[in-house]
Amino acid sequence: MLKPKLMLFSHISSTVSITGAEKLLLSFLQQMQSYYDCVLVVPSEGIIERMARERAVRVLIQPYELLHYMYMPYEHLREDADKLMQVPSSHQVLELLRAENPHMVITNTCVNVVPAMAARALGIPVIWKLTEMIQSNPYTEEAVRFIDEHSDWVIAISHTVAEPLRQSTIPSKLTILSPTWNDSLAGTEVWDRLRMNQRNELGLTSEHCCVGYISSFIFEAKGLKPFVESALLLCQRFPHTRFWIIGKPVDLAYYEECLSLIQHSGCIHQFLFTEFIEDVSRAYSAMDIAVIPSLVKEGFGMTALESLYFGKPVVAFHQGGLAEMMESVGNGHLLVTPGDTEQLAATMAPFIIDRQGAEQAGHRNHEEAARQYSPAAYSVHVSEMTEQWRSLFPDWFSAAERPKKISILQKSRTARKRSKHRLKKLKGRKKTKKPSSPKKKRKPLAKTPKRTSLTKSKSRSKSRAMVRKRKKRPRIAG
Repeated sequence: MLKPKLMLFSHISSTVSITGAEKLLLSFLQQMQSYYDCVLVVPSEGIIERMARERAVRVLIQPYELLHYMYMPYEHLREDADKLMQVPSSHQVLELLRAENPHMVITNTCVNVVPAMAARALGIPVIWKLTEMIQSNPYTEEAVRFIDEHSDWVIAISHTVAEPLRQSTIPSKLTILSPTWNDSLAGTEVWDRLRMNQRNELGLTSEHCCVGYISSFIFEAKGLKPFVESALLLCQRFPHTRFWIIGKPVDLAYYEECLSLIQHSGCIHQFLFTEFIEDVSRAYSAMDIAVIPSLVKEGFGMTALESLYFGKPVVAFHQGGLAEMMESVGNGHLLVTPGDTEQLAATMAPFIIDRQGAEQAGHRNHEEAARQYSPAAYSVHVSEMTEQWRSLFPDWFSAAERPKKISILQKSRTARKRSKHRLKKLKGRKKTKKPSSPKKKRKPLAKTPKRTSLTKSKSRSKSRAMVRKRKKRPRIAG
């Protein structure tokens, strides 16, 4: 049975790690396959691209640029977005959409403006999936208006993400769709084996308590420094504790500052470092406690949700969607004032002391997370949203080929091509004309002097002289 075509655009694709936004897009794509013929578009080869192909999803690679500070609105945001559409890679996105002619386009994250603008120019319905919170400043209203103008529907992954959108018309076309964990995470039946194998690799025994910090990329907003500072407050008190830092540093100066704190503490033997671990199931299984010390308002907090799924106690800073999710599973008491390292250490300590109590808390976390955020619960929410679409936009579910529309940009480019073609044709005609009868260039007419009787007499004399010079044609005898 034919299905309408849906193209989903990922803002990033890395061979080094996969972000929470990418994981969410992949989970959403798998749900959409029940209704649409899905095509994933990525800017480069990477983990999300490979995972999609393994799931028999058609993947296209098309690089293009992002509007990086869309989540931190500024005065010239709209001008920069318009300029972005003039670069060659944006034209290629436009051509890709014209060639594929999808029924709908989904663009992932607020910085991913090019697919939305290109689809809008071609009259293709746009669903904008927001995973981060747009910061509040004097230009937030303009950023929200831009999203509103370039979307037919908006999906926010939490109420925190949706908050800046409330003062626009977006709420009339908005769905709050809380995430789920990816189906690639290991099932409960293999957790013990994964835990034993990974802890052996790390040199951990059953006596060690492993406190984990995990982030795809490490920079200041991800809070490695407060994690290190709180860990150092616990090291001497709990010498059997190991603090495991997982993530690729992208702000090297910041990372070196954190390492310097550890090196000068005399407790470096209590820290473990891993830049990247592809199978995060091994990482979560090996941990005893997960700490999420984010210094910015997170859209949701996938790391925290995955930790809950693996039955770990989670301690986190009280930030945005992360706090919203923690409170929803009854863990509000484990939220700490952002930046307060002493309170962070004090909240971790009871789980280090009472390992059995930590296991019980983790078990409750797994059950509550499964009840609210499991793939089954997610599927129900997606189904409710698509039924709403079906009643409002029945054309979105029609497998008939969508009529193509030429964008204003494409019209101008086509007009330029036709103009150039006509010019070449005219030049070609000039070259093929016979040299024997060139078109003489007319000289400008000189001002005719007033004729006098003298000039008239000279003209008559000249005419008689010319007649005498002519030879008479011989007559042919009959």
